[in-house]
Amino acid sequence: MSPGGELEILLRHRGGTAQSAKISSTRPLAARVLIGKTPNEVLALVPMLFSLCADAHSYAALMACLAALDQAYDEETDLAHVQLLYAETLREHVWRILLDWPVMLDEAADKSALAGVLNCSRRFKSALFVEAAAFSLDAKSSLNFSAAALVADELVHLIDAAVFSGCMTEFAALQYEEDMRSWLAGNNSWAGRIVQRLYPWGWQAAGCNPIAALPNLDSYELLQRLRADDAEAFCLTPTWQGVCFENTPYSLQQSPLLAALRVNYGNGLLARFVALLQEVSLFCAHLRTTESNVLLTDSVGDGDAGLAQVQAARGVLIHALELRDERVYDYRIVAPTEWNFHPQGVAARGLANLRAKDNEELRRQAQWWIQAIDPCVPYRLTLEEI
Repeated sequence: MSPGGELEILLRHRGGTAQSAKISSTRPLAARVLIGKTPNEVLALVPMLFSLCADAHSYAALMACLAALDQAYDEETDLAHVQLLYAETLREHVWRILLDWPVMLDEAADKSALAGVLNCSRRFKSALFVEAAAFSLDAKSSLNFSAAALVADELVHLIDAAVFSGCMTEFAALQYEEDMRSWLAGNNSWAGRIVQRLYPWGWQAAGCNPIAALPNLDSYELLQRLRADDAEAFCLTPTWQGVCFENTPYSLQQSPLLAALRVNYGNGLLARFVALLQEVSLFCAHLRTTESNVLLTDSVGDGDAGLAQVQAARGVLIHALELRDERVYDYRIVAPTEWNFHPQGVAARGLANLRAKDNEELRRQAQWWIQAIDPCVPYRLTLEEI
């Protein structure tokens, strides 16, 4: 078992038609190790606890600590933090596209292109923060935005070439499915191939289900919820006002093309892969500017307690803590995976709606659906005929 836990997914079916899906998690409450620590110790530990989305976790922890301490943050440094989140989200998405998507197509992972993206991403962080502690309470950006801009241009070029075969601008401009089909026909990129494969298989609407997107949650109400007696249960299997919601890049993206695809195929596979690719193109555009922030971020303080919401690669991430005598008395984290792989959440509901001609196609469909939702931990999928 992975030290970060894993997901056990049982898909019951009859002749390739899914009947039900059961998801159980062994994910530990990692925030427990932060109890008793000072804010500075928390900020040093957080990136070591989370190998995925470490910058998003660190930023959420920093914002929550600053809110609890009633300290203002430096606006220019915060701008650099947001740029790091763009770069991290791009890195996470490109990792999946270049390593996992080829395997889904029975092809070899594109490790060489990924290595170039990872190297460039590290240099981008170094251009913004000379020292490694980019998320300490007294962190200050080097503000070398001219150097960062050069690296950002290189990073965007690498992503465009590796993911879109140089046609990212054309993809970002698509508004109608007919135009997208034309773009797909002339593009042999990983982006084009994964989306194009859905059409001959008839999988465009596979997994379609009624789970709605997570609404914007009031940070103060959320903080009170995470201070309640049943906060631990909320962290493990979160709902809002008794309802399961989806918290993914798909649920956060809006565009004319996605609106059209939702009309035709609901929230099935096609719209999900397109939404992730649109987020890649959108964040590439914003990585090159320091004048705007399309990320969902918010924080609030209440006495010695603080909470932050940060948009990470897999959805909105929540950190909340309470201080007593300058040390952490309580710490709570709600990650996107807990919303999306809730026992009655979007992953489970989509799996239960899959329809295939045989068991092997059902397994592959299920793997594509899980990949489209994208858990941050390993999973084990078992099919059971009933």
